[in-house]
Amino acid sequence: MRYISVVLLIFLVIISTNPLLAQEDSLGILGLGISIDPTGASQIVYVQNSWDDYQAPLTNVSAVRFYVPINVTNRFRLEPSFGLYSSSSTNKDNSFPSSSTTDASSVSTIGIRGTYNSPISNSLIFYFGPRLEFAFVSSKHEYSYIASYPSAYIPTDNKTTSTETDITFGGVVGVEYFPIRKFSIGGEINLNYITFGNPNITYDDSPSPASPVINTTNRDQYTLYTGVLFFLRWYFL
Repeated sequence: MRYISVVLLIFLVIISTNPLLAQEDSLGILGLGISIDPTGASQIVYVQNSWDDYQAPLTNVSAVRFYVPINVTNRFRLEPSFGLYSSSSTNKDNSFPSSSTTDASSVSTIGIRGTYNSPISNSLIFYFGPRLEFAFVSSKHEYSYIASYPSAYIPTDNKTTSTETDITFGGVVGVEYFPIRKFSIGGEINLNYITFGNPNITYDDSPSPASPVINTTNRDQYTLYTGVLFFLRWYFL
């Protein structure tokens, strides 16, 4: 509720200022933009840590996303978006017999939104519309060590990988303000529904006479949440 109040206050301050630009001069055709999530709500993405049978939140997932606003007309906009997160860490024990543990995870997102633009003043636009986003999530846990047997030391590697695709459906309501030509600042409130995909989990042990084991988990999981985003957009065409 506090974030909604802040957005409404900013909105009231903006519309009380004098118009700076004519509407037809403010809108560009093609641009670049970024969104900043002050609440962290858009980071609700989970990685299936299958090696210890629990799900942990993967934080700092594309808190900043990039956009390509395309104003098809002065009233309608298409806005593809993308974001990327990747992390990897390896811990080694150099004593004999040696061992190492590697944990890696990544999330790449692509999405699109279509909004209807309605001018409020010469330099302020109100917009609303639906959005769709796909998150491609992967994680890996690998433990390598030297197994000690009575007559030999055998290098051993246990690796578990997991992949899934999560889908977000939602709607946005926001404002875009042009303080100077071709550049805008704005904010929006959004409602989002995330449906989490079934993770495909692969267990690969070496040495092993068997083939890698692939396990698909049947999971029914979703998240419904509201969020706030702040925007910067620059139109170069």
